[in-house]
Amino acid sequence: MDTSDNVLWLLIQAHRSGRRWVDDAVRSHGVTAAQVGVLNRLAEQPGLSGAELARSSLISPQASSLVLETLERRGLVERRPDPAHGRILRNHLTAEGRRLAAASIAAAVAGEAELLAVLDDDERATLRRLLERLVARTPPGDRERSGA
Repeated sequence: MDTSDNVLWLLIQAHRSGRRWVDDAVRSHGVTAAQVGVLNRLAEQPGLSGAELARSSLISPQASSLVLETLERRGLVERRPDPAHGRILRNHLTAEGRRLAAASIAAAVAGEAELLAVLDDDERATLRRLLERLVARTPPGDRERSGA
């Protein structure tokens, strides 16, 4: 199959390229793009469980668990049992985690801006609208599972 004309293949390549840009931008803060994603989610929504973080960060539950373990070892995340469901751990940023989240999120945004600098404002807006339309489209399997 010739992938040069395959839009989905280009989207995958663009995602990987963007991930490298963000990884490079946040490296000096000692975190990865996946870790920044989790830090960002916890800054926005303290107390998410590992499963909730996985879903909102678009990573697997296993990856979420590994990221949380790493961040906890570094003293950036504190995990507390849920008072209503003892087996669920709720995740919260520590003071150092909040500081690092702010710095690394700013670096990630700067990395994204640097990547997208090849596009003018109108092109970025068009790209955003097109990607939002694709993201909003529910695959047939998901419609069947949801009863839609």
